Amino acid sequence: MLSRRHIRIKTFLALYAYIFSNNKELDKGERELMFSLKKVYELYVTLLSVFDEIKKLSEEKIENAKKKLRPSEDDLNPNMKFVHNKAFSMLNQNSQLQKDIDNMKIKWRSDGAFTVISQIFKEVRESDDYKNYMNSGADSFNEDKNFLIAIFKNFVVNNELLHDVLEDSSIFWNDDLDIVALAVIKTIESMSESDSGIEALSPLFKDKSDEEYAKLLFRHTITKQSEIEKLIKSQTKNWDVDRLAKTDVILMSMAIVEALDFPSIPVKVTMNEYIEISKFYSTPKSKGFINGILDKIFSQLKADGKINKAGRGLINKSIQK
Repeated sequence: MLSRRHIRIKTFLALYAYIFSNNKELDKGERELMFSLKKVYELYVTLLSVFDEIKKLSEEKIENAKKKLRPSEDDLNPNMKFVHNKAFSMLNQNSQLQKDIDNMKIKWRSDGAFTVISQIFKEVRESDDYKNYMNSGADSFNEDKNFLIAIFKNFVVNNELLHDVLEDSSIFWNDDLDIVALAVIKTIESMSESDSGIEALSPLFKDKSDEEYAKLLFRHTITKQSEIEKLIKSQTKNWDVDRLAKTDVILMSMAIVEALDFPSIPVKVTMNEYIEISKFYSTPKSKGFINGILDKIFSQLKADGKINKAGRGLINKSIQK
């Protein structure tokens, strides 16, 4: 689920919080980083659980209609296509998803959350997507699956009231919604009618190396701070490092650690990634500033033989001597 860029962003935010907090316990800072990363998976499970709640509301509406004093023919013999959606059932039968929902204590029946879910359900039922689906006359797994994706895109992920509920649940989710939304869509797209269920949910990390990457990037950026600041000072002689934008210093420090301590990551990738992140998390002039300083520092480190990359083509040609 998490790309390396997202791991870099979460690590940057954790470093920023660590530097400006009274906490100087490295282990505690690392635990807070890992907690923020694991909250991404919780958001993923939370969004997947929305489907089950919408289905429950539909089932409840059908049962309540049957209990009317004078139920209509439609009340007594409702169109069950929505609640019998096979993709709904597959999510509901996924043992890992249901276990995660229980363990994380995800509930939608609190006042604020239930109001939002009820509103989403109302909007779905009144939509052309719903009417076309219910009256299509088709009965295919792909139609069921595509309808869930349409619900998610059109009524769930961009719902501002739902965003407020999620933000109240966790401050960590502000920057995570886009990547998690893609993971939810990919999960639904991966469903196959021939499968007994989608037992394999999207993992938080692609593999163990990504988790270690996050921890080491965080730790080394802190433990090598004095060494890194000397490198930055050597290329910013007309600048007082203490007066540079702190976000720029953190991003450059992370990039230097990555260039020195992660031999499998090309220097060009490192350079491009941190310049890209600076566009969103630093000043308007940071892109050019960071590019210029890092290019000089990487050239110096390469000349000193301190950057050693594994594999061909991993050293940026612009800094080779």
